[in-house]
Formats: sequence, C-alpha cells, structure tokens
Amino acid sequence: MDWKPLYEKLIVRRDPPESEYAPGIKVADAHQKQQNIGTVIKAGEGRWVDGILLPLTVQVGMRVLFSKFSGTELAGADPDLIVLREDEILAYAAPEPVEAREAA
Repeated sequence: MDWKPLYEKLIVRRDPPESEYAPGIKVADAHQKQQNIGTVIKAGEGRWVDGILLPLTVQVGMRVLFSKFSGTELAGADPDLIVLREDEILAYAAPEPVEAREAA
C-alpha cells in the first residue's frame, strides 16, 4: 500500500540497528539497539494556522533525529517505517548536495 502522510506528518525510514560489538560478530535481533535516526521518505503538505498553510521545515531526503519513544510504526508495512509529526523531530541534517558527493 502506498501511504501518503497528512498535514504535518512525515514517514521516516529508521537506520538499520547498530551492533556495539566487533565487526563479524552476529548479534541476535532482540539485542540490537534500534536507531532513533532516519531519513524522511514522504512528507505532508504542511500545517494550517489561521487559514494559512505553513510549509514543513523538514523535507524529503533529510536525515532526522527523533525521540526513542516517538512516532507510530506503520502496521503491515516495512517495520523500519514510522510516522512522526514534525514537532517530534529533535534535529535534522539537510542532504549533501550532489556536487559535493561527486567531488569526493
């Protein structure tokens, strides 16, 4: 199903869990630390305030930091997808420009 977020909602793909152990050591899924960092893959139109549509600060492609307990998992979809309100985002980083990636 193709979900589209409403208003000030965002769909974020969590980064894969990181293991705190040495590379090559397999850690059981239950013991891996779930990330509270992800990438915005879809964004709503914005928030209505006094009849004016205010666009979101956070846009598709931005990396975001959010609280461990914020958001709602998309049931029946990829377990790494969560729906967040823009006010649940603690910080963001704009995507790196294409020119900067190509120069590296």
